Amino acid sequence: MNIAVYFSILVLVLLIAFNPTMNISVFGHTFSGDESASFLTKVEMLKIESGLAQDQLSNNVTVAKEHAEHMTETITANDTKEIKERNPRLATELNNTLTDFVNTFESESPSESEVKDKVSNISDVLSEVVSARIDKEQLNNVTVKALVVYDLVGEALEHYGSALGMEENKTSGSNATENGSNETAKIVDDADHQSAQAAISRAIDMYNEIKPGENTNSTELGKSLNSLKDNIDSKSPFDEIDKIVDEKITPLLNGIFKLNLAEEEHGGEGDHAEEGQGHAKSESVNSTENKNHG
Repeated sequence: MNIAVYFSILVLVLLIAFNPTMNISVFGHTFSGDESASFLTKVEMLKIESGLAQDQLSNNVTVAKEHAEHMTETITANDTKEIKERNPRLATELNNTLTDFVNTFESESPSESEVKDKVSNISDVLSEVVSARIDKEQLNNVTVKALVVYDLVGEALEHYGSALGMEENKTSGSNATENGSNETAKIVDDADHQSAQAAISRAIDMYNEIKPGENTNSTELGKSLNSLKDNIDSKSPFDEIDKIVDEKITPLLNGIFKLNLAEEEHGGEGDHAEEGQGHAKSESVNSTENKNHG
Protein backbone atom coordinates (compact mmCIF):
# COMPACT_ATOMS: atom_id res chain seq x y z
CA MET A 1 0.00 0.00 0.00
CA ASN A 2 2.79 2.44 0.95
CA ILE A 3 4.59 1.71 -2.32
CA ALA A 4 1.41 2.40 -4.32
CA VAL A 5 0.88 5.72 -2.55
CA TYR A 6 4.51 6.65 -3.09
CA PHE A 7 4.32 6.01 -6.83
CA SER A 8 0.99 7.88 -7.12
CA ILE A 9 2.55 10.96 -5.52
CA LEU A 10 5.64 10.61 -7.70
CA VAL A 11 3.52 10.48 -10.89
CA LEU A 12 1.58 13.58 -9.85
CA VAL A 13 4.79 15.49 -9.08
CA LEU A 14 6.24 14.50 -12.46
CA LEU A 15 3.08 15.60 -14.27
CA ILE A 16 3.23 19.02 -12.63
CA ALA A 17 6.97 19.31 -13.21
CA PHE A 18 6.77 18.51 -16.93
CA ASN A 19 3.49 20.34 -17.54
CA PRO A 20 3.51 23.51 -15.42
CA THR A 21 0.52 24.90 -17.33
CA MET A 22 -1.68 21.98 -16.34
CA ASN A 23 -5.06 23.28 -15.17
CA ILE A 24 -5.36 22.05 -11.61
CA SER A 25 -8.94 23.37 -11.55
CA VAL A 26 -10.13 20.24 -13.38
CA PHE A 27 -10.61 18.79 -9.91
CA GLY A 28 -13.12 21.56 -9.11
CA HIS A 29 -16.80 22.00 -9.85
CA THR A 30 -18.07 21.16 -13.34
CA PHE A 31 -20.77 23.62 -14.34
CA SER A 32 -23.92 22.67 -16.21
CA GLY A 33 -25.17 24.44 -19.31
CA ASP A 34 -27.83 26.22 -17.26
CA GLU A 35 -25.22 27.52 -14.81
CA SER A 36 -22.97 28.60 -17.65
CA ALA A 37 -25.80 30.48 -19.36
CA SER A 38 -26.73 32.29 -16.14
CA PHE A 39 -23.12 33.31 -15.57
CA LEU A 40 -22.64 34.45 -19.18
CA THR A 41 -25.77 36.58 -18.82
CA LYS A 42 -24.22 38.28 -15.80
CA VAL A 43 -21.07 38.96 -17.80
CA GLU A 44 -23.16 40.52 -20.56
CA MET A 45 -24.98 42.72 -18.04
CA LEU A 46 -21.68 43.85 -16.47
CA LYS A 47 -20.47 44.93 -19.91
CA ILE A 48 -23.79 46.63 -20.60
CA GLU A 49 -23.88 48.56 -17.32
CA SER A 50 -20.24 49.65 -17.47
CA GLY A 51 -20.75 50.84 -21.06
CA LEU A 52 -23.90 52.74 -20.12
CA ALA A 53 -22.10 54.33 -17.15
CA GLN A 54 -19.41 55.58 -19.52
CA ASP A 55 -21.94 56.81 -22.12
CA GLN A 56 -24.03 58.70 -19.56
CA LEU A 57 -21.10 60.35 -17.83
CA SER A 58 -21.23 63.46 -20.01
CA ASN A 59 -25.05 63.63 -19.91
CA ASN A 60 -26.03 62.82 -16.35
CA VAL A 61 -23.53 61.81 -13.67
CA THR A 62 -26.33 60.62 -11.38
CA VAL A 63 -27.65 58.19 -14.00
CA ALA A 64 -24.08 57.07 -14.79
CA LYS A 65 -23.53 56.33 -11.10
CA GLU A 66 -26.73 54.30 -10.97
CA HIS A 67 -25.51 52.13 -13.84
CA ALA A 68 -22.26 51.55 -11.95
CA GLU A 69 -24.25 50.58 -8.87
CA HIS A 70 -26.26 48.07 -10.92
CA MET A 71 -23.00 46.19 -11.39
CA THR A 72 -22.67 45.55 -7.66
CA GLU A 73 -26.02 43.74 -7.77
CA THR A 74 -24.95 41.45 -10.61
CA ILE A 75 -22.08 39.35 -9.22
CA THR A 76 -22.89 37.47 -6.01
CA ALA A 77 -20.63 35.95 -3.37
CA ASN A 78 -21.43 32.55 -4.84
CA ASP A 79 -20.27 33.69 -8.29
CA THR A 80 -17.00 34.87 -6.77
CA LYS A 81 -16.60 31.53 -5.01
CA GLU A 82 -17.12 29.64 -8.27
CA ILE A 83 -14.58 31.80 -10.09
CA LYS A 84 -12.15 31.25 -7.23
CA GLU A 85 -12.45 27.48 -7.71
CA ARG A 86 -11.01 27.92 -11.18
CA ASN A 87 -8.66 30.84 -10.61
CA PRO A 88 -8.24 32.59 -7.23
CA ARG A 89 -6.29 35.47 -8.78
CA LEU A 90 -9.09 36.30 -11.21
CA ALA A 91 -11.72 36.20 -8.46
CA THR A 92 -9.80 38.80 -6.48
CA GLU A 93 -8.99 40.88 -9.57
CA LEU A 94 -12.62 40.97 -10.73
CA ASN A 95 -13.84 42.02 -7.30
CA ASN A 96 -11.21 44.75 -7.02
CA THR A 97 -11.83 46.00 -10.56
CA LEU A 98 -15.60 46.30 -10.07
CA THR A 99 -15.21 47.95 -6.66
CA ASP A 100 -12.71 50.43 -8.06
CA PHE A 101 -15.05 51.26 -10.95
CA VAL A 102 -18.02 51.93 -8.66
CA ASN A 103 -15.86 54.04 -6.32
CA THR A 104 -14.84 56.22 -9.26
CA PHE A 105 -18.38 57.57 -9.41
CA GLU A 106 -18.24 58.74 -5.82
CA SER A 107 -16.40 61.75 -7.18
CA GLU A 108 -18.61 64.68 -8.19
CA SER A 109 -16.95 64.86 -11.60
CA PRO A 110 -15.25 61.59 -12.61
CA SER A 111 -12.70 61.86 -15.39
CA GLU A 112 -14.06 60.60 -18.73
CA SER A 113 -10.67 59.24 -19.75
CA GLU A 114 -10.31 57.45 -16.41
CA VAL A 115 -13.75 55.85 -16.72
CA LYS A 116 -13.03 54.82 -20.31
CA ASP A 117 -9.79 53.08 -19.25
CA LYS A 118 -11.57 51.29 -16.42
CA VAL A 119 -14.38 50.08 -18.71
CA SER A 120 -11.72 48.63 -21.01
CA ASN A 121 -10.02 47.00 -18.02
CA ILE A 122 -13.33 45.46 -16.88
CA SER A 123 -13.83 43.99 -20.35
CA ASP A 124 -10.34 42.45 -20.32
CA VAL A 125 -10.82 40.93 -16.87
CA LEU A 126 -14.23 39.53 -17.82
CA SER A 127 -12.74 37.88 -20.90
CA GLU A 128 -10.20 36.13 -18.69
CA VAL A 129 -12.89 35.14 -16.20
CA VAL A 130 -15.09 33.63 -18.92
CA SER A 131 -12.16 31.62 -20.27
CA ALA A 132 -11.43 30.26 -16.81
CA ARG A 133 -15.03 29.77 -15.69
CA ILE A 134 -16.77 28.39 -18.81
CA ASP A 135 -15.67 25.31 -20.73
CA LYS A 136 -14.99 26.02 -24.40
CA GLU A 137 -17.56 23.52 -25.64
CA GLN A 138 -20.27 25.29 -23.64
CA LEU A 139 -19.15 28.68 -24.90
CA ASN A 140 -19.81 27.38 -28.43
CA ASN A 141 -23.00 25.52 -27.54
CA VAL A 142 -26.07 26.89 -29.34
CA THR A 143 -28.41 25.81 -26.55
CA VAL A 144 -26.38 27.67 -23.93
CA LYS A 145 -26.40 30.77 -26.13
CA ALA A 146 -30.17 30.49 -26.60
CA LEU A 147 -30.57 30.37 -22.82
CA VAL A 148 -28.50 33.56 -22.56
CA VAL A 149 -30.88 35.19 -25.07
CA TYR A 150 -33.79 34.15 -22.86
CA ASP A 151 -32.07 35.44 -19.73
CA LEU A 152 -31.34 38.78 -21.37
CA VAL A 153 -35.02 39.09 -22.26
CA GLY A 154 -35.73 38.46 -18.57
CA GLU A 155 -33.22 41.15 -17.61
CA ALA A 156 -34.89 43.60 -20.00
CA LEU A 157 -38.28 42.84 -18.50
CA GLU A 158 -36.99 43.14 -14.94
CA HIS A 159 -35.29 46.49 -15.56
CA TYR A 160 -38.33 47.80 -17.44
CA GLY A 161 -40.53 46.94 -14.48
CA SER A 162 -38.13 48.81 -12.22
CA ALA A 163 -38.12 51.74 -14.64
CA LEU A 164 -41.88 51.96 -14.15
CA GLY A 165 -41.51 51.83 -10.37
CA MET A 166 -43.15 48.43 -10.16
CA GLU A 167 -41.00 47.43 -7.20
CA GLU A 168 -42.95 49.97 -5.17
CA ASN A 169 -46.20 49.71 -7.12
CA LYS A 170 -47.00 46.25 -8.48
CA THR A 171 -49.99 47.39 -10.58
CA SER A 172 -48.67 48.43 -13.97
CA GLY A 173 -51.99 50.00 -14.98
CA SER A 174 -51.48 52.96 -12.66
CA ASN A 175 -48.28 53.82 -14.52
CA ALA A 176 -50.06 54.18 -17.87
CA THR A 177 -50.89 57.58 -19.32
CA GLU A 178 -52.72 58.67 -22.47
CA ASN A 179 -50.57 60.30 -25.13
CA GLY A 180 -52.84 61.15 -28.04
CA SER A 181 -54.22 57.85 -29.33
CA ASN A 182 -51.37 55.79 -27.86
CA GLU A 183 -51.12 54.57 -24.29
CA THR A 184 -47.66 54.99 -22.79
CA ALA A 185 -46.12 54.18 -19.42
CA LYS A 186 -44.50 56.67 -17.09
CA ILE A 187 -40.77 56.11 -16.66
CA VAL A 188 -39.64 56.91 -13.13
CA ASP A 189 -36.06 55.60 -13.44
CA ASP A 190 -34.12 56.50 -16.58
CA ALA A 191 -31.16 54.25 -15.76
CA ASP A 192 -33.35 51.13 -15.55
CA HIS A 193 -35.07 52.06 -18.80
CA GLN A 194 -31.69 52.36 -20.49
CA SER A 195 -30.62 49.01 -19.05
CA ALA A 196 -33.79 47.40 -20.39
CA GLN A 197 -33.17 48.86 -23.85
CA ALA A 198 -29.54 47.68 -23.88
CA ALA A 199 -30.41 44.18 -22.62
CA ILE A 200 -33.00 43.52 -25.34
CA SER A 201 -30.66 44.96 -27.98
CA ARG A 202 -27.95 42.52 -26.88
CA ALA A 203 -30.48 39.65 -26.89
CA ILE A 204 -31.35 40.48 -30.51
CA ASP A 205 -27.67 40.55 -31.50
CA MET A 206 -27.04 37.18 -29.85
CA TYR A 207 -30.11 35.65 -31.47
CA ASN A 208 -28.90 36.78 -34.89
CA GLU A 209 -25.60 34.98 -34.19
CA ILE A 210 -27.34 31.63 -33.59
CA LYS A 211 -30.46 32.08 -35.73
CA PRO A 212 -31.18 28.88 -37.67
CA GLY A 213 -31.99 28.84 -41.37
CA GLU A 214 -34.91 30.94 -42.53
CA ASN A 215 -38.24 29.39 -41.59
CA THR A 216 -41.54 30.60 -40.19
CA ASN A 217 -40.59 30.16 -36.52
CA SER A 218 -37.10 31.69 -36.70
CA THR A 219 -38.43 34.69 -38.61
CA GLU A 220 -41.31 35.11 -36.16
CA LEU A 221 -38.94 34.99 -33.18
CA GLY A 222 -36.77 37.70 -34.73
CA LYS A 223 -39.84 39.86 -35.28
CA SER A 224 -41.03 39.26 -31.70
CA LEU A 225 -37.68 40.26 -30.21
CA ASN A 226 -37.67 43.43 -32.30
CA SER A 227 -41.27 44.10 -31.32
CA LEU A 228 -40.27 43.83 -27.66
CA LYS A 229 -37.48 46.33 -28.25
CA ASP A 230 -39.82 48.74 -30.03
CA ASN A 231 -42.33 48.55 -27.17
CA ILE A 232 -39.63 49.18 -24.55
CA ASP A 233 -38.28 52.10 -26.60
CA SER A 234 -41.75 53.60 -26.99
CA LYS A 235 -42.55 53.09 -23.28
CA SER A 236 -45.53 50.78 -23.74
CA PRO A 237 -47.47 49.57 -20.68
CA PHE A 238 -45.75 46.67 -18.93
CA ASP A 239 -48.61 44.23 -19.58
CA GLU A 240 -48.21 44.63 -23.33
CA ILE A 241 -44.50 43.90 -23.13
CA ASP A 242 -45.00 40.96 -20.78
CA LYS A 243 -47.55 39.51 -23.21
CA ILE A 244 -45.01 39.47 -26.04
CA VAL A 245 -42.60 37.48 -23.87
CA ASP A 246 -45.20 35.00 -22.61
CA GLU A 247 -47.11 34.42 -25.83
CA LYS A 248 -44.39 34.80 -28.45
CA ILE A 249 -40.76 34.79 -27.34
CA THR A 250 -40.78 32.00 -24.74
CA PRO A 251 -42.78 29.48 -26.84
CA LEU A 252 -40.70 30.21 -29.95
CA LEU A 253 -37.38 29.83 -28.08
CA ASN A 254 -38.70 26.55 -26.67
CA GLY A 255 -39.75 25.27 -30.06
CA ILE A 256 -36.64 26.26 -31.98
CA PHE A 257 -33.92 25.42 -29.45
CA LYS A 258 -35.68 22.77 -27.28
CA LEU A 259 -34.91 24.63 -24.05
CA ASN A 260 -37.67 23.07 -21.90
CA LEU A 261 -38.43 26.46 -20.39
CA ALA A 262 -41.34 26.68 -17.98
CA GLU A 263 -44.04 28.63 -19.80
CA GLU A 264 -46.55 30.63 -17.77
CA GLU A 265 -50.09 31.60 -18.63
CA HIS A 266 -49.90 34.80 -16.59
CA GLY A 267 -46.53 36.57 -16.36
CA GLY A 268 -45.40 39.45 -14.23
CA GLU A 269 -42.32 41.43 -13.40
CA GLY A 270 -41.60 39.21 -10.44
CA ASP A 271 -42.00 36.03 -12.46
CA HIS A 272 -39.53 37.04 -15.12
CA ALA A 273 -37.11 38.51 -12.62
CA GLU A 274 -36.70 34.99 -11.29
CA GLU A 275 -36.43 33.57 -14.80
CA GLY A 276 -33.55 35.97 -15.45
CA GLN A 277 -31.61 34.32 -12.62
CA GLY A 278 -32.10 30.71 -13.73
CA HIS A 279 -34.10 28.32 -15.85
CA ALA A 280 -36.06 25.11 -15.69
CA LYS A 281 -33.42 22.40 -15.87
CA SER A 282 -33.04 21.24 -19.45
CA GLU A 283 -31.60 17.83 -20.23
CA SER A 284 -30.87 19.03 -23.75
CA VAL A 285 -28.19 21.42 -22.50
CA ASN A 286 -25.89 18.59 -21.47
CA SER A 287 -27.02 16.13 -24.11
CA THR A 288 -24.62 14.87 -26.74
CA GLU A 289 -27.35 15.57 -29.27
CA ASN A 290 -26.68 19.30 -28.94
CA LYS A 291 -25.11 21.00 -31.91
CA ASN A 292 -22.14 23.22 -31.25
CA HIS A 293 -21.94 26.57 -32.97
CA GLY A 294 -18.84 26.44 -35.11
